[in-house]
Amino acid sequence: MLDLSGEIGIARGRLTDMLERGASPSREEILAAHREADRLHLELQELIMKARMVPVGPVFHQYVRLVRDLAAAQGKQARLAMEGGDAEVDTAIIEAVRDPLTHMIRNAVDHGIEPPEVRRARGKDPCGRIVLRAAHEAGNIVIQVVDDGAGLSRARIAERAQALGLVREASKLSDDEIARLVFEPGLSTSEAVTDVSGRGVGMDVVRRNVETLRGSVTVESREGEGTSVTIRLPLTLAIIQGLLVGVAGATYILPLETVVECAELGADAGRGAGGTGVLNLRGKPLPYLRLRELFGVEAPPPRRENVVVVQHGAARAGVAVDVLHGETQSVIKPLGRVLQGISGVSGSSILGDGRVALILDVPELLRETLRRSASAAA
Repeated sequence: MLDLSGEIGIARGRLTDMLERGASPSREEILAAHREADRLHLELQELIMKARMVPVGPVFHQYVRLVRDLAAAQGKQARLAMEGGDAEVDTAIIEAVRDPLTHMIRNAVDHGIEPPEVRRARGKDPCGRIVLRAAHEAGNIVIQVVDDGAGLSRARIAERAQALGLVREASKLSDDEIARLVFEPGLSTSEAVTDVSGRGVGMDVVRRNVETLRGSVTVESREGEGTSVTIRLPLTLAIIQGLLVGVAGATYILPLETVVECAELGADAGRGAGGTGVLNLRGKPLPYLRLRELFGVEAPPPRRENVVVVQHGAARAGVAVDVLHGETQSVIKPLGRVLQGISGVSGSSILGDGRVALILDVPELLRETLRRSASAAA
């Protein structure tokens, strides 16, 4: 890093000398000097990102005692196994993932692992097994908490969801819909409130914390066999690849990993109340939300609009914008206290011309789109 810093200093001096020289240098010379400084800067950035990477193993080891103590307190037996502890991730991710992992492991012990006598009756090892697994996958870190316990009770989840008014007909829910209900606030299948569970607070906190990190969380379960909770997170929180879009002169950034495709929003696209509509995308209906309606932009819309198809987990929807500016690498800046409560915004970035661009919160946009579409249909 010190060597690269010295080379960048030389490149800066060369570029400054060319710009201050009496005889104007050619455009090609300035571009060549700029590209050289840019190359050195990218190399330094890559080295800094590598220096921030730490293995997840030491964090995993901290949960061995948690599993042992929780199991003993409930009269159960459980052990923790760890896989992929040498997988590396940005140190900021490590710090932010501690609370979600704690929630997930507490749920695995409390809801998943059965008492020893029940496990014996089902032909299982009396000592339950929880696996913490980490691996790199397509530029992300994937962390799984897998248990060999009782699994999710489909009937119990559907019953509780219907009692809370989250669904109308519990019998018609698919497996994916049942899994998504686990993350709804207030939903708990525990019969009694304990120090560990029963309050309906846990997995909704996990989802909120993970999505704050631009990640996703999913659940897979087979009743009587166990449950697997998977978290996917970016390797770093400092820089993202984004798609720049414009609405009435303002610029926004959509994280590129959530962008599926872009299409023109035709005049025949169905338009409903609340800035939503339905687009016919290759024969399939796609709900979309106008960004100008979400943020209350009063400027008249352009003659031609575009829709960016975004996806998070299994949910997919469109975001209607005025113009597409193209791909960019964005350095993430935190929002100030005044802007932290704005729905649909997760951060900001400084553009090349000095303007501020808001980074859009895609999971929240998807939920808002589906919510408004359902309200319009009703």
